[in-house]
Amino acid sequence: MKRFFFRSSLVLSALLAFQTTASADSDKPVTVSELPSAAQAVLANSFAKHRVALAKMDTDLLDRNYDVFFVNGDKVEFDRKGQWLEIVSKQDGVPTELVPAEILKYLATAQEGVKIIKIERERGRYEVTLANGIEYTFNKKFQVIDVDR
Repeated sequence: MKRFFFRSSLVLSALLAFQTTASADSDKPVTVSELPSAAQAVLANSFAKHRVALAKMDTDLLDRNYDVFFVNGDKVEFDRKGQWLEIVSKQDGVPTELVPAEILKYLATAQEGVKIIKIERERGRYEVTLANGIEYTFNKKFQVIDVDR
């Protein structure tokens, strides 16, 4: 009897794992008006001069994100609520109004005049890449916890 339950649970686990991989990572093009309102506000306020090439919704098993690609190669990724997760802007630099003030203050003294070309927010951490290739990692208190050159 124990073998039956063990084998049944193995088969069920295998089926669920197969189903999960088959249904994960579905991308769907969307219009800007279909993005969460917070994402639309970021685009209107900070990327008004940029022309959108593609907006898409990435749906994973447990989460949903939105990616917006611009004609000039810049990219913004948003979470399901419309909060930015990653901004890549190699030509113009990341708009300063989207960078936390504490990070801007630190970089003004540590790397004066060097623009931010990428910023990523994940679980209370910020990873910032500068045009000179240096990457800073900040914790949720905006203290530098790593520097990569």
